[in-house]
Amino acid sequence: MRATPRKTEKTALIADLLRPERGADAELAALYLTGTLRQGRIGLGWSALEHASEASAPEAMGEPLSLGDLDAKFADLGAMSGPGSAARRREALRAVFSRASPSERRFLVELLMGEVRQGALDGIVVEALAKAAALPLGRVREAAMFADNLGVLSSALLEEGESGLARFSLRLLSPIAPMLASPADMSEALERLGRPLLEYKLDGARIQLHKNGEDVRIFTRQLQDVTARVPELVEWARARGESELLLDGEAIALRPDGRPQPFQVTMRRFGRSKAVESARGELPLTPFFFDCLHSTSSGTLLSAPLEDRRQALAHLAPPEALVPSLVTGDAAEAETFFRGALAAGHEGVMAKSLEAPYAAGQRGFHWLKLKEAQTLDLIVLAVEWGSGRRQGWLSNLHLGARDPATGGFVMLGKTFKGLTDAMLRWQTEKLLALEERREGHVVHVRPELVVEIAFSDVQESPRYPGGLALRFARVKRYREDKRAQDADTIAAVRAIFDHGRA
Repeated sequence: MRATPRKTEKTALIADLLRPERGADAELAALYLTGTLRQGRIGLGWSALEHASEASAPEAMGEPLSLGDLDAKFADLGAMSGPGSAARRREALRAVFSRASPSERRFLVELLMGEVRQGALDGIVVEALAKAAALPLGRVREAAMFADNLGVLSSALLEEGESGLARFSLRLLSPIAPMLASPADMSEALERLGRPLLEYKLDGARIQLHKNGEDVRIFTRQLQDVTARVPELVEWARARGESELLLDGEAIALRPDGRPQPFQVTMRRFGRSKAVESARGELPLTPFFFDCLHSTSSGTLLSAPLEDRRQALAHLAPPEALVPSLVTGDAAEAETFFRGALAAGHEGVMAKSLEAPYAAGQRGFHWLKLKEAQTLDLIVLAVEWGSGRRQGWLSNLHLGARDPATGGFVMLGKTFKGLTDAMLRWQTEKLLALEERREGHVVHVRPELVVEIAFSDVQESPRYPGGLALRFARVKRYREDKRAQDADTIAAVRAIFDHGRA
Protein backbone atom coordinates (compact mmCIF):
# COMPACT_ATOMS: atom_id res chain seq x y z
CA MET A 1 0.00 0.00 0.00
CA ARG A 2 2.88 2.37 0.73
CA ALA A 3 4.20 1.77 -2.78
CA THR A 4 0.81 2.28 -4.42
CA PRO A 5 -0.20 5.92 -4.99
CA ARG A 6 -3.50 5.16 -6.74
CA LYS A 7 -6.58 5.13 -4.53
CA THR A 8 -8.34 2.42 -6.57
CA GLU A 9 -5.38 0.08 -6.21
CA LYS A 10 -5.13 0.71 -2.45
CA THR A 11 -8.84 -0.02 -2.13
CA ALA A 12 -8.47 -3.29 -4.05
CA LEU A 13 -5.49 -4.36 -1.92
CA ILE A 14 -7.35 -3.74 1.32
CA ALA A 15 -10.49 -5.45 0.02
CA ASP A 16 -8.43 -8.54 -0.86
CA LEU A 17 -6.90 -8.48 2.63
CA LEU A 18 -10.24 -8.13 4.43
CA ARG A 19 -12.38 -10.46 2.33
CA PRO A 20 -11.35 -13.79 3.93
CA GLU A 21 -11.18 -12.45 7.51
CA ARG A 22 -13.83 -13.22 10.11
CA GLY A 23 -14.47 -12.52 13.78
CA ALA A 24 -11.73 -10.90 15.83
CA ASP A 25 -9.25 -10.96 12.95
CA ALA A 26 -11.65 -8.96 10.75
CA GLU A 27 -12.01 -6.39 13.53
CA LEU A 28 -8.30 -6.14 14.23
CA ALA A 29 -7.30 -5.95 10.57
CA ALA A 30 -9.55 -2.93 9.95
CA LEU A 31 -8.40 -1.23 13.16
CA TYR A 32 -4.69 -1.76 12.52
CA LEU A 33 -5.01 -0.55 8.90
CA THR A 34 -6.25 2.78 10.22
CA GLY A 35 -3.65 2.95 12.98
CA THR A 36 -5.97 2.14 15.90
CA LEU A 37 -5.56 -0.24 18.81
CA ARG A 38 -8.62 -1.96 20.27
CA GLN A 39 -7.29 -0.96 23.70
CA GLY A 40 -6.73 2.69 22.73
CA ARG A 41 -3.40 4.24 23.70
CA ILE A 42 -1.48 1.95 26.06
CA GLY A 43 1.13 4.37 27.33
CA LEU A 44 4.18 3.36 25.29
CA GLY A 45 6.50 6.19 24.29
CA TRP A 46 9.10 6.50 21.56
CA SER A 47 12.05 5.64 23.82
CA ALA A 48 10.52 2.31 24.92
CA LEU A 49 9.72 1.36 21.32
CA GLU A 50 13.17 2.34 20.08
CA HIS A 51 14.83 0.34 22.86
CA ALA A 52 12.74 -2.76 22.13
CA SER A 53 13.39 -2.53 18.42
CA GLU A 54 17.15 -2.06 18.78
CA ALA A 55 17.43 -4.81 21.42
CA SER A 56 15.78 -7.38 19.12
CA ALA A 57 17.62 -9.67 16.71
CA PRO A 58 18.01 -8.36 13.13
CA GLU A 59 15.66 -11.02 11.76
CA ALA A 60 12.42 -12.51 13.09
CA MET A 61 12.85 -15.41 15.51
CA GLY A 62 10.30 -17.88 16.77
CA GLU A 63 6.68 -18.31 15.74
CA PRO A 64 5.36 -15.59 13.39
CA LEU A 65 2.99 -13.03 14.93
CA SER A 66 -0.74 -13.19 14.31
CA LEU A 67 -3.33 -10.45 14.81
CA GLY A 68 -4.67 -12.28 17.84
CA ASP A 69 -1.16 -12.52 19.34
CA LEU A 70 -0.71 -8.77 18.97
CA ASP A 71 -4.08 -7.96 20.51
CA ALA A 72 -3.34 -10.13 23.53
CA LYS A 73 0.15 -8.66 23.96
CA PHE A 74 -1.17 -5.10 23.67
CA ALA A 75 -3.79 -5.87 26.33
CA ASP A 76 -1.08 -7.22 28.65
CA LEU A 77 1.15 -4.19 28.06
CA GLY A 78 -1.70 -1.79 28.77
CA ALA A 79 -2.48 -3.54 32.07
CA MET A 80 1.08 -3.41 33.43
CA SER A 81 1.49 -0.92 36.27
CA GLY A 82 3.22 -0.46 39.61
CA PRO A 83 6.85 -0.82 40.66
CA GLY A 84 9.04 -2.37 37.99
CA SER A 85 6.35 -2.08 35.31
CA ALA A 86 8.60 -0.07 32.96
CA ALA A 87 11.18 -2.86 32.88
CA ARG A 88 8.48 -5.51 32.44
CA ARG A 89 6.99 -3.54 29.55
CA ARG A 90 10.36 -3.24 27.82
CA GLU A 91 10.96 -6.98 28.13
CA ALA A 92 7.44 -7.87 26.91
CA LEU A 93 7.79 -5.46 24.01
CA ARG A 94 11.21 -6.87 23.09
CA ALA A 95 9.67 -10.36 23.01
CA VAL A 96 7.04 -9.14 20.55
CA PHE A 97 9.59 -7.37 18.33
CA SER A 98 11.86 -10.43 18.30
CA ARG A 99 9.11 -12.34 16.45
CA ALA A 100 8.66 -9.58 13.85
CA SER A 101 10.49 -8.99 10.59
CA PRO A 102 12.12 -5.56 10.02
CA SER A 103 9.17 -4.33 7.98
CA GLU A 104 6.74 -5.64 10.61
CA ARG A 105 8.70 -3.81 13.31
CA ARG A 106 8.35 -0.57 11.40
CA PHE A 107 4.61 -1.11 11.22
CA LEU A 108 4.39 -2.00 14.93
CA VAL A 109 6.23 1.17 15.94
CA GLU A 110 3.89 3.29 13.80
CA LEU A 111 0.83 1.46 15.14
CA LEU A 112 1.85 1.88 18.78
CA MET A 113 2.68 5.56 18.22
CA GLY A 114 -0.62 6.17 16.39
CA GLU A 115 1.24 7.14 13.22
CA VAL A 116 0.42 4.47 10.63
CA ARG A 117 1.04 6.07 7.25
CA GLN A 118 0.35 3.80 4.33
CA GLY A 119 -2.16 6.08 2.60
CA ALA A 120 -5.24 4.20 3.83
CA LEU A 121 -7.35 6.54 5.91
CA ASP A 122 -10.78 5.61 7.24
CA GLY A 123 -12.57 6.56 4.01
CA ILE A 124 -10.50 4.19 1.87
CA VAL A 125 -10.95 1.35 4.36
CA VAL A 126 -14.73 1.91 4.28
CA GLU A 127 -14.69 1.68 0.47
CA ALA A 128 -12.57 -1.47 0.65
CA LEU A 129 -14.91 -2.99 3.23
CA ALA A 130 -17.91 -2.37 0.96
CA LYS A 131 -16.03 -4.07 -1.86
CA ALA A 132 -14.96 -7.02 0.30
CA ALA A 133 -18.47 -7.56 1.68
CA ALA A 134 -20.12 -6.93 -1.73
CA LEU A 135 -22.40 -4.25 -0.27
CA PRO A 136 -23.45 -0.84 -1.64
CA LEU A 137 -20.89 1.79 -0.66
CA GLY A 138 -23.56 4.32 0.34
CA ARG A 139 -25.10 1.94 2.86
CA VAL A 140 -21.71 0.98 4.31
CA ARG A 141 -20.80 4.66 4.68
CA GLU A 142 -24.08 5.27 6.49
CA ALA A 143 -23.46 2.32 8.81
CA ALA A 144 -19.95 3.65 9.53
CA MET A 145 -21.52 6.83 10.95
CA PHE A 146 -23.03 4.78 13.77
CA ALA A 147 -20.42 2.07 14.39
CA ASP A 148 -18.22 2.38 17.48
CA ASN A 149 -15.24 1.89 15.17
CA LEU A 150 -14.35 0.41 11.79
CA GLY A 151 -13.24 -2.83 13.41
CA VAL A 152 -16.68 -3.58 14.80
CA LEU A 153 -18.24 -2.68 11.45
CA SER A 154 -15.78 -4.84 9.52
CA SER A 155 -16.43 -7.90 11.66
CA ALA A 156 -20.20 -7.57 11.36
CA LEU A 157 -20.35 -6.98 7.60
CA LEU A 158 -17.82 -9.64 6.65
CA GLU A 159 -19.62 -12.24 8.78
CA GLU A 160 -23.27 -11.23 8.29
CA GLY A 161 -23.30 -9.36 4.99
CA GLU A 162 -26.37 -7.22 4.37
CA SER A 163 -28.10 -8.31 7.58
CA GLY A 164 -25.16 -6.90 9.52
CA LEU A 165 -26.00 -3.40 8.31
CA ALA A 166 -29.14 -3.39 10.46
CA ARG A 167 -26.99 -3.38 13.62
CA PHE A 168 -25.71 0.12 12.89
CA SER A 169 -28.17 2.95 13.21
CA LEU A 170 -28.48 6.10 15.26
CA ARG A 171 -28.25 5.42 19.00
CA LEU A 172 -28.82 8.17 21.46
CA LEU A 173 -25.93 8.77 23.88
CA SER A 174 -23.44 7.45 21.29
CA PRO A 175 -21.78 10.21 19.21
CA ILE A 176 -21.79 10.43 15.43
CA ALA A 177 -19.20 12.17 13.28
CA PRO A 178 -20.12 15.83 12.66
CA MET A 179 -20.90 17.18 9.21
CA LEU A 180 -18.12 19.47 7.97
CA ALA A 181 -17.82 22.51 5.71
CA SER A 182 -15.56 23.63 2.85
CA PRO A 183 -14.09 27.15 2.49
CA ALA A 184 -15.66 29.55 -0.02
CA ASP A 185 -16.54 33.21 -0.57
CA MET A 186 -20.02 34.74 -0.74
CA SER A 187 -20.28 34.88 -4.52
CA GLU A 188 -19.31 31.20 -4.79
CA ALA A 189 -21.77 30.26 -2.04
CA LEU A 190 -24.67 31.99 -3.78
CA GLU A 191 -23.66 30.53 -7.14
CA ARG A 192 -23.43 27.00 -5.77
CA LEU A 193 -26.42 27.02 -3.41
CA GLY A 194 -28.80 29.54 -5.00
CA ARG A 195 -30.84 30.60 -1.98
CA PRO A 196 -28.95 29.19 1.00
CA LEU A 197 -29.47 29.38 4.71
CA LEU A 198 -26.89 31.81 6.10
CA GLU A 199 -25.84 31.49 9.75
CA TYR A 200 -23.39 33.32 11.96
CA LYS A 201 -20.19 31.26 12.14
CA LEU A 202 -19.58 31.21 15.87
CA ASP A 203 -15.99 30.86 17.03
CA GLY A 204 -16.81 28.45 19.84
CA ALA A 205 -16.50 24.76 20.60
CA ARG A 206 -18.54 22.38 18.46
CA ILE A 207 -20.85 20.28 20.61
CA GLN A 208 -23.21 17.36 20.04
CA LEU A 209 -25.96 17.13 22.65
CA HIS A 210 -27.69 13.80 23.30
CA LYS A 211 -30.66 13.31 25.62
CA ASN A 212 -32.50 10.12 26.49
CA GLY A 213 -34.86 10.72 29.40
CA GLU A 214 -32.82 12.24 32.23
CA ASP A 215 -29.58 10.87 30.77
CA VAL A 216 -27.64 13.56 28.89
CA ARG A 217 -24.30 13.35 27.09
CA ILE A 218 -22.26 16.18 25.56
CA PHE A 219 -19.62 15.31 22.95
CA THR A 220 -16.96 17.47 21.29
CA ARG A 221 -16.05 17.77 17.63
CA GLN A 222 -13.67 14.84 18.16
CA LEU A 223 -16.45 12.81 19.85
CA GLN A 224 -14.92 13.13 23.31
CA ASP A 225 -17.43 12.86 26.15
CA VAL A 226 -17.17 16.12 28.15
CA THR A 227 -20.51 15.86 29.97
CA ALA A 228 -18.99 16.23 33.45
CA ARG A 229 -17.17 19.41 32.43
CA VAL A 230 -20.20 21.35 31.17
CA PRO A 231 -23.01 21.05 33.75
CA GLU A 232 -24.86 24.12 32.43
CA LEU A 233 -25.36 22.39 29.07
CA VAL A 234 -26.70 19.29 30.83
CA GLU A 235 -29.16 21.48 32.75
CA TRP A 236 -30.23 23.17 29.52
CA ALA A 237 -30.98 19.79 27.93
CA ARG A 238 -32.95 18.52 30.93
CA ALA A 239 -35.11 21.64 30.89
CA ARG A 240 -36.36 20.84 27.39
CA GLY A 241 -39.74 19.16 27.09
CA GLU A 242 -38.60 16.45 24.65
CA SER A 243 -37.44 13.22 26.27
CA GLU A 244 -35.18 12.40 23.31
CA LEU A 245 -32.86 14.88 21.60
CA LEU A 246 -29.81 14.97 19.37
CA LEU A 247 -28.68 18.51 18.55
CA ASP A 248 -25.64 19.91 16.77
CA GLY A 249 -24.30 23.29 17.79
CA GLU A 250 -21.65 25.38 19.50
CA ALA A 251 -20.89 26.29 23.09
CA ILE A 252 -19.26 29.63 23.63
CA ALA A 253 -18.12 31.82 26.52
CA LEU A 254 -19.60 35.32 26.21
CA ARG A 255 -18.41 38.65 27.55
CA PRO A 256 -20.74 40.68 29.80
CA ASP A 257 -21.88 42.66 26.73
CA GLY A 258 -22.87 39.45 24.90
CA ARG A 259 -19.94 39.44 22.49
CA PRO A 260 -17.94 36.21 22.19
CA GLN A 261 -14.77 35.56 24.14
CA PRO A 262 -11.75 34.45 22.07
CA PHE A 263 -11.79 30.82 21.02
CA GLN A 264 -8.90 29.95 23.35
CA VAL A 265 -10.87 31.31 26.33
CA THR A 266 -13.88 29.13 25.54
CA MET A 267 -11.62 26.09 25.18
CA ARG A 268 -10.33 26.54 28.73
CA ARG A 269 -13.64 25.18 30.00
CA PHE A 270 -13.32 22.02 27.95
CA GLY A 271 -9.85 21.41 29.32
CA ARG A 272 -10.95 21.66 32.96
CA SER A 273 -11.88 18.35 34.58
CA LYS A 274 -11.45 19.54 38.19
CA ALA A 275 -13.12 22.37 40.13
CA VAL A 276 -15.80 22.44 37.46
CA GLU A 277 -18.29 24.53 39.43
CA SER A 278 -15.64 27.14 40.12
CA ALA A 279 -14.72 27.24 36.43
CA ARG A 280 -18.39 27.53 35.54
CA GLY A 281 -18.76 30.54 37.82
CA GLU A 282 -15.75 32.22 36.28
CA LEU A 283 -16.49 31.33 32.66
CA PRO A 284 -20.06 30.16 31.99
CA LEU A 285 -20.86 28.60 28.63
CA THR A 286 -23.84 29.50 26.46
CA PRO A 287 -25.19 26.95 23.95
CA PHE A 288 -26.25 27.85 20.41
CA PHE A 289 -27.75 25.21 18.12
CA PHE A 290 -28.04 25.02 14.34
CA ASP A 291 -29.28 21.48 13.65
CA CYS A 292 -31.69 18.89 15.02
CA LEU A 293 -30.87 15.30 14.10
CA HIS A 294 -33.39 13.56 16.34
CA SER A 295 -36.23 14.43 18.71
CA THR A 296 -39.15 12.64 20.31
CA SER A 297 -41.69 14.47 18.17
CA SER A 298 -39.81 14.37 14.85
CA GLY A 299 -37.95 11.08 15.02
CA THR A 300 -34.57 10.67 13.30
CA LEU A 301 -33.88 13.42 10.77
CA LEU A 302 -30.43 12.59 9.37
CA SER A 303 -31.76 11.95 5.88
CA ALA A 304 -34.26 14.83 6.00
CA PRO A 305 -33.41 18.12 4.24
CA LEU A 306 -31.96 20.90 6.35
CA GLU A 307 -35.15 22.93 5.99
CA ASP A 308 -37.09 20.23 7.88
CA ARG A 309 -34.37 19.86 10.50
CA ARG A 310 -34.36 23.61 11.13
CA GLN A 311 -38.13 23.64 11.56
CA ALA A 312 -37.85 20.87 14.13
CA LEU A 313 -35.12 22.80 15.93
CA ALA A 314 -37.23 25.98 16.05
CA HIS A 315 -40.02 24.06 17.83
CA LEU A 316 -37.87 22.73 20.66
CA ALA A 317 -35.18 25.36 21.35
CA PRO A 318 -35.89 28.91 22.55
CA PRO A 319 -34.93 31.73 20.13
CA GLU A 320 -31.94 32.80 22.22
CA ALA A 321 -30.41 29.31 21.79
CA LEU A 322 -30.58 29.41 17.99
CA VAL A 323 -27.70 30.61 15.83
CA PRO A 324 -28.78 33.85 14.03
CA SER A 325 -29.74 33.00 10.46
CA LEU A 326 -31.17 34.32 7.20
CA VAL A 327 -32.40 32.64 4.02
CA THR A 328 -31.58 34.69 0.94
CA GLY A 329 -30.24 34.54 -2.57
CA ASP A 330 -29.76 38.29 -2.77
CA ALA A 331 -26.08 39.32 -2.79
CA ALA A 332 -26.68 42.66 -1.06
CA GLU A 333 -28.73 41.07 1.74
CA ALA A 334 -26.15 38.34 2.14
CA GLU A 335 -23.30 40.85 2.38
CA THR A 336 -25.19 42.90 4.97
CA PHE A 337 -25.75 39.73 7.03
CA PHE A 338 -22.06 38.84 6.70
CA ARG A 339 -20.99 42.28 7.91
CA GLY A 340 -23.43 41.98 10.81
CA ALA A 341 -21.80 38.70 11.89
CA LEU A 342 -18.36 40.31 11.87
CA ALA A 343 -19.63 43.39 13.75
CA ALA A 344 -21.08 41.10 16.44
CA GLY A 345 -17.60 39.63 16.98
CA HIS A 346 -18.04 36.37 15.09
CA GLU A 347 -15.61 34.99 12.52
CA GLY A 348 -17.90 34.91 9.51
CA VAL A 349 -20.90 33.10 8.06
CA MET A 350 -21.94 29.57 7.17
CA ALA A 351 -23.89 29.01 3.95
CA LYS A 352 -25.94 25.79 3.81
CA SER A 353 -28.14 24.08 1.26
CA LEU A 354 -31.71 23.81 2.56
CA GLU A 355 -32.23 20.62 0.52
CA ALA A 356 -29.21 18.66 1.74
CA PRO A 357 -29.38 15.81 4.29
CA TYR A 358 -26.94 15.61 7.21
CA ALA A 359 -23.81 13.92 5.85
CA ALA A 360 -22.14 12.80 9.08
CA GLY A 361 -18.36 12.88 8.94
CA GLN A 362 -18.25 14.26 5.41
CA ARG A 363 -16.94 17.54 4.03
CA GLY A 364 -18.50 18.78 0.80
CA PHE A 365 -20.17 21.77 -0.78
CA HIS A 366 -23.57 21.57 0.92
CA TRP A 367 -22.02 23.46 3.83
CA LEU A 368 -19.64 26.33 3.09
CA LYS A 369 -17.69 28.48 5.56
CA LEU A 370 -17.18 32.13 4.66
CA LYS A 371 -14.63 34.26 6.49
CA GLU A 372 -13.36 37.77 5.83
CA ALA A 373 -9.76 36.67 5.49
CA GLN A 374 -9.11 33.42 3.71
CA THR A 375 -7.86 30.78 6.11
CA LEU A 376 -6.79 27.17 5.89
CA ASP A 377 -6.20 24.59 8.60
CA LEU A 378 -2.74 23.21 7.80
CA ILE A 379 -0.25 20.83 9.37
CA VAL A 380 3.14 21.80 10.80
CA LEU A 381 5.68 19.57 9.03
CA ALA A 382 8.87 21.14 10.38
CA VAL A 383 10.08 24.29 12.13
CA GLU A 384 13.25 26.36 12.12
CA TRP A 385 15.14 27.81 15.08
CA GLY A 386 14.71 31.58 15.28
CA SER A 387 17.42 34.24 15.24
CA GLY A 388 17.84 37.70 16.70
CA ARG A 389 15.04 38.42 19.17
CA ARG A 390 13.70 34.90 18.58
CA GLN A 391 17.00 33.19 19.36
CA GLY A 392 16.33 30.00 21.32
CA TRP A 393 12.72 29.62 20.13
CA LEU A 394 11.31 27.47 17.34
CA SER A 395 9.92 30.07 14.95
CA ASN A 396 9.57 29.59 11.18
CA LEU A 397 6.86 26.99 10.47
CA HIS A 398 6.86 24.67 7.43
CA LEU A 399 3.23 24.24 6.44
CA GLY A 400 1.52 21.40 4.59
CA ALA A 401 -1.91 20.47 3.27
CA ARG A 402 -3.30 16.95 3.51
CA ASP A 403 -3.16 14.72 0.42
CA PRO A 404 -5.86 12.00 0.78
CA ALA A 405 -4.55 10.19 -2.32
CA THR A 406 -1.21 9.35 -0.70
CA GLY A 407 -1.98 9.74 2.99
CA GLY A 408 0.83 12.30 3.20
CA PHE A 409 1.16 16.08 3.16
CA VAL A 410 2.10 18.65 0.51
CA MET A 411 4.22 21.60 1.62
CA LEU A 412 2.84 25.05 0.77
CA GLY A 413 5.41 27.38 2.29
CA LYS A 414 6.76 28.80 5.54
CA THR A 415 5.79 31.57 7.92
CA PHE A 416 6.81 33.09 11.23
CA LYS A 417 4.38 36.01 10.98
CA GLY A 418 1.56 36.44 13.49
CA LEU A 419 3.38 34.64 16.32
CA THR A 420 3.21 36.31 19.71
CA ASP A 421 5.84 35.66 22.40
CA ALA A 422 3.36 33.42 24.19
CA MET A 423 2.76 31.40 21.01
CA LEU A 424 6.52 31.08 20.43
CA ARG A 425 7.02 29.66 23.92
CA TRP A 426 4.07 27.29 23.53
CA GLN A 427 4.98 26.00 20.07
CA THR A 428 8.64 25.48 21.03
CA GLU A 429 7.64 23.13 23.84
CA LYS A 430 4.91 21.43 21.80
CA LEU A 431 6.99 20.90 18.65
CA LEU A 432 10.05 19.63 20.49
CA ALA A 433 7.78 16.94 21.97
CA LEU A 434 6.84 15.98 18.39
CA GLU A 435 10.44 15.99 17.08
CA GLU A 436 11.43 13.20 14.69
CA ARG A 437 14.85 14.35 13.42
CA ARG A 438 17.00 17.41 12.74
CA GLU A 439 18.75 18.78 9.70
CA GLY A 440 20.89 21.74 10.67
CA HIS A 441 18.60 24.45 12.07
CA VAL A 442 15.43 22.61 10.91
CA VAL A 443 13.50 20.37 13.31
CA HIS A 444 11.26 17.86 11.51
CA VAL A 445 8.19 16.91 13.55
CA ARG A 446 5.43 14.34 13.51
CA PRO A 447 2.63 15.82 11.36
CA GLU A 448 0.01 16.14 14.10
CA LEU A 449 -0.31 19.82 14.98
CA VAL A 450 -3.03 21.77 13.14
CA VAL A 451 -2.59 25.53 12.73
CA GLU A 452 -5.05 28.00 11.20
CA ILE A 453 -3.25 30.14 8.63
CA ALA A 454 -4.60 33.38 7.16
CA PHE A 455 -3.34 34.43 3.72
CA SER A 456 -4.07 36.82 0.88
CA ASP A 457 -4.13 34.36 -2.02
CA VAL A 458 -2.63 31.20 -3.50
CA GLN A 459 0.03 31.55 -6.17
CA GLU A 460 2.00 29.25 -8.44
CA SER A 461 5.41 28.30 -7.08
CA PRO A 462 8.04 25.94 -8.53
CA ARG A 463 9.72 25.79 -5.09
CA TYR A 464 7.16 23.41 -3.61
CA PRO A 465 6.07 19.93 -4.76
CA GLY A 466 2.41 20.88 -5.23
CA GLY A 467 3.35 23.82 -7.44
CA LEU A 468 1.42 26.18 -5.14
CA ALA A 469 2.30 28.49 -2.26
CA LEU A 470 0.40 30.77 0.12
CA ARG A 471 0.99 34.50 -0.30
CA PHE A 472 1.43 36.63 2.83
CA ALA A 473 0.73 33.69 5.13
CA ARG A 474 0.44 34.39 8.85
CA VAL A 475 -0.49 32.34 11.90
CA LYS A 476 -3.96 33.03 13.22
CA ARG A 477 -4.14 30.37 15.95
CA TYR A 478 -3.44 26.77 16.75
CA ARG A 479 -6.37 24.32 16.49
CA GLU A 480 -5.81 21.81 19.28
CA ASP A 481 -9.44 20.72 18.84
CA LYS A 482 -8.60 19.30 15.40
CA ARG A 483 -6.65 16.23 14.33
CA ALA A 484 -4.31 15.92 11.35
CA GLN A 485 -7.05 14.18 9.38
CA ASP A 486 -9.23 17.29 9.84
CA ALA A 487 -6.71 19.56 8.07
CA ASP A 488 -7.58 21.06 4.69
CA THR A 489 -6.55 19.14 1.57
CA ILE A 490 -4.33 20.13 -1.31
CA ALA A 491 -7.48 19.90 -3.46
CA ALA A 492 -9.06 22.67 -1.37
CA VAL A 493 -5.94 24.81 -1.86
CA ARG A 494 -6.00 24.17 -5.60
CA ALA A 495 -9.68 25.12 -5.73
CA ILE A 496 -8.87 28.48 -4.10
CA PHE A 497 -6.11 29.01 -6.68
CA ASP A 498 -8.42 28.11 -9.59
CA HIS A 499 -11.14 30.38 -8.22
CA GLY A 500 -8.69 33.28 -8.05
CA ARG A 501 -7.76 32.82 -11.72
CA ALA A 502 -11.39 32.60 -12.90
